[in-house]
Amino acid sequence: MKDESIVDVAIVGAGIVGLMCAYFFVAEGYRVIIFEKEQEAGQGVTKNQSGVIHVVQLPFNSLKSKLARRGNPMYDDICKRLGVKLKRLSALLVINKIASYPALIIGYLYLRLNLRGNFKVSLVGKKTLQKMEPELSDSVKAGIKIDGYGVVDTEGMVGRLSNFLQNKGARIFFGCEFLSGSCGDELIQIRSSCGEFKTRFIVNASGLYSDEVCKRLGLEVAKLTPGLGVMLECSGLQVNNIIAPFSLIQSERTKGGGIIPTTKGTVSIGPTLRLIDDKKAYKVDDRDIISLKKKFFPLLKHEGDVVRVYSGVRPLSPTGDFMVYSFCNGRIISLLGIESPGLTAAPAIAEHVLLLAKQRSDSG
Repeated sequence: MKDESIVDVAIVGAGIVGLMCAYFFVAEGYRVIIFEKEQEAGQGVTKNQSGVIHVVQLPFNSLKSKLARRGNPMYDDICKRLGVKLKRLSALLVINKIASYPALIIGYLYLRLNLRGNFKVSLVGKKTLQKMEPELSDSVKAGIKIDGYGVVDTEGMVGRLSNFLQNKGARIFFGCEFLSGSCGDELIQIRSSCGEFKTRFIVNASGLYSDEVCKRLGLEVAKLTPGLGVMLECSGLQVNNIIAPFSLIQSERTKGGGIIPTTKGTVSIGPTLRLIDDKKAYKVDDRDIISLKKKFFPLLKHEGDVVRVYSGVRPLSPTGDFMVYSFCNGRIISLLGIESPGLTAAPAIAEHVLLLAKQRSDSG
């Protein structure tokens, strides 16, 4: 009989990244346990986000951009296997001033060069845009169309992944906090609020709290800054693709959000981004709502009806990029600063983590 306290991989965090890592490890026959301090999966960074599967993530040479472009097409097979709804669509980056047309041309050439034919990029005029999106305001003059985007049912994905993993023998301990990990010669000793375990590998995928979990593992890292994003959910709008205002000047933290059709027939608008001090401060400010309406509603003929205002908090990376730390001779892998586009990149992050673990196992 196997000792249930000894496993191959222990994952801290049951958000989309942690669950996806478990999915890849289980597929390779690893014995996996997951520690989740909340009572359900996906209650941290994964919750209350747009569900967008991205294509464009700047800068293109960043790790997050590379992993997002790798992870994007992986969703087709994963969603099919798990029975999760995935809607493929395009992103339309639009302008409402003729004077912005030269900048639009520059943006088009830049995107086409960097996406290198993997995702189709095309210029579209006003008539084509209006045929594609009847809800677009008459003020919209032209745009860039980028194929390959998607919108996924994130809540459904989290639920199906959790069920799949448990059916395959993985154990998820809900309401269980990871306390410490001590590196031994062959195994890592784990203390948690639900017991002690030994494991060959630990994957720290704890989102907002990954910096704190690093400290519990004996690794000092830069503190993550929480960023609040607010979104509106609207009914009464028929939008077929993601719509966003085009700009050559992009914030280093966000591409600025968009008008996004959901898998349930509504439309999400946003998000904003505001730095906050408290990782649990989800309170929406009226200024966030005013900002969203001012930025996005002029792109539409009708505003629709706001049925929900919601917010989420993401872990802003001190480097502006995903950070992957490997220590304890490669047996502890910590993922930090997995902000947008963490959902898109999740399968590729999991693939990368699995490869690191295999390389460590092969090297003895």
